[in-house]
Amino acid sequence: MKHTPAGAADSSKPALVVAAHGRRGILAQPDGRRLPFMIRGRHLRAYCGDRVSFQVTTVGEPVLITRIEPRENELQRLSGRGGLPETIAANVTHLVVVMAALPAPDLYLTDRYLCAARLMGATSTIAWNKSDMAALPAAELSGYDSLGCPVWSVSAVTGAGIAALRGWIGTGTAILVGQSGVGKSSLLNALVPGIDATTGEISLSSDEGRHTTTASVLHPLPGGGCLLDTPGVRDFVPAIPERTAISQGFAEIDEYGRQCRFTDCSHLRESHCAVQEAVTDGLIDRRRYESYRRLMNLVRQADGRAG
Repeated sequence: MKHTPAGAADSSKPALVVAAHGRRGILAQPDGRRLPFMIRGRHLRAYCGDRVSFQVTTVGEPVLITRIEPRENELQRLSGRGGLPETIAANVTHLVVVMAALPAPDLYLTDRYLCAARLMGATSTIAWNKSDMAALPAAELSGYDSLGCPVWSVSAVTGAGIAALRGWIGTGTAILVGQSGVGKSSLLNALVPGIDATTGEISLSSDEGRHTTTASVLHPLPGGGCLLDTPGVRDFVPAIPERTAISQGFAEIDEYGRQCRFTDCSHLRESHCAVQEAVTDGLIDRRRYESYRRLMNLVRQADGRAG
């Protein structure tokens, strides 16, 4: 990290990165005022949610970030460019997976988000949006509650569930994630009164939503806390350094995996595997196990591209 040179007067001020694109972005000061910033130096990179220090170098010009505080965590995904890690946001405490009837829910994508949240120490939830158009599919999503991931039925149109979801976030820093077209921008507008996040319509020809947010942006919530909006995606693969850590991102597989005969069990083909036995006995949902198996394969393929 870059610091003020020794012997120089330290005029750095604290701030929070609320938008970042490349080496430029927007800072929010403690009093709420916002300033454009820039970064110098090849090895310094700021992301949404970063706590930083900055200096004013030239009046009227973007301020200069001089230091990035150590991060509590990073939400990272594997990019399509060689399977390399790409940071989406920093210092996230809550992750909200937004779903809706259209586009059709992708539970495998949902599981990958929840895996990432668990591995980085963030609490997670599912927000079933547009409940005024389609009721929450309780049978399909009921298993998530038992995994410590509550499911909310919300509507950005009627306001149903909005106050409860805002209360769940509290004073934390939450990130909204999910497929394009599930209404994240509309939900953001409902959660944060007074902003005007761009909204988009569903593409009727493909039932896939158009991307309406092009960069991650952090917004303050009424009464404390922050909400980070991200671009809609059609896929997300968490950046996980070791494949053996993937099981820790699935609560039930992590629990039964502790009973396996071999400490390095991958829970795929080994004998005396407590996880596979739990799947056979109906103690672990088969679809969730398939989700784990698919993620193992995706990360293995990415390792091959990166190598």
